[in-house]
Amino acid sequence: MNDDLALNGNTNIKALRDYLSGEEFVGFMEQITGVQLTRGYLDLAAQRYKPTNHLLCHDDDVQRGKLTRKIAYIIYLTEEWAESDGGALGLFAANDDGHPAKVVARILPKFNSIGFFLTGQGSFHTVEEVYSRERWSVTGWFYGPVDNAEQAAEPAPLSPSVIAQPQPLLESADELSKWINPDYLQLDTQSRIQEAFLEQSSMELCGFICSHVFSIIESELTDAVWTQARKQGPAHLRSYLELNPDATPTLSKLLQFLRSKVFAEFLTAVTSLDLSQASQQVRRFDRGHYTLVHDQALEPLGLDVVLSLAPDKWDDSWGGTMHYIADKDELLQISPKANSLSLVMRDEGTLRFVKYLNHTSEGSRQEVSMVFIEKDDAE
Repeated sequence: MNDDLALNGNTNIKALRDYLSGEEFVGFMEQITGVQLTRGYLDLAAQRYKPTNHLLCHDDDVQRGKLTRKIAYIIYLTEEWAESDGGALGLFAANDDGHPAKVVARILPKFNSIGFFLTGQGSFHTVEEVYSRERWSVTGWFYGPVDNAEQAAEPAPLSPSVIAQPQPLLESADELSKWINPDYLQLDTQSRIQEAFLEQSSMELCGFICSHVFSIIESELTDAVWTQARKQGPAHLRSYLELNPDATPTLSKLLQFLRSKVFAEFLTAVTSLDLSQASQQVRRFDRGHYTLVHDQALEPLGLDVVLSLAPDKWDDSWGGTMHYIADKDELLQISPKANSLSLVMRDEGTLRFVKYLNHTSEGSRQEVSMVFIEKDDAE
């Protein structure tokens, strides 16, 4: 998106801006929508979507003082657009909790046409990924006075199942050597890892699981197994598959080990953190999957422990990378790599998300994602 065209002095752009915000057109929009709008106040911007560009699910509920966005509009500027080009505007229906449930209408770009929809809480929409050509448009919002009744209708809080909840660690009779590459069990190796972790607050351990065990897990995690996984949402927070921990025998035993006190003691040896609880998910990200940073779904703070299950090679241009951010700064980016364990200490103000996998991706991000909680925080 370019800078706000409301400040652009070009003659044609000024004429468009004046017409859209003037009495004739604003009155027309009021007549066909029944919504009270403010004259002379309009957002106007140009958008250019290149292949793989997209806009993930969100609403346009934004206030500016006593005014709020009432109607979003799109003027399409690309000719002869086809379904195969992607880039459709998708409009979601909301469920009983006020969260996006599914796309119920799709609007393809049509040259020199205007599309519009009412905004506010529950006006969830997306611009689907663009595939083969550029998508040009002029977009913006009409404003109107804040409706106090609408402001009082807050969406229902997310259910606890949306966030993986930390649980107490398990007892385990398994020894570390049954699962972990023996190189990482050497005291001098652990000492070097701890020193680096304390300096960087992150570490990546390649070839972490014993190779013969990891080969068994890879053979068990077939596409047929993943057909049993649950699709996780809602779409304005996340989209990926979550597998039942009992889906395959070896994976089930590994998951119990990774949530055990024995494994937590290993993590203590390489991080110096005293850990007492952990959340755990087995996740798969295919094309079109992602997670978003959102204040309705903050993860618990702690030590992020992610065991990458697949694939062996990854191209970052596909998306699917894990990003750590604080404010507007990116602190760290981690690419998937089979049988690699990443450790990242995420404290106050640090957030993470998995970047949207675009249509060029030739693999799926598969992982065991965990967050370990320090003892004092858990108490």
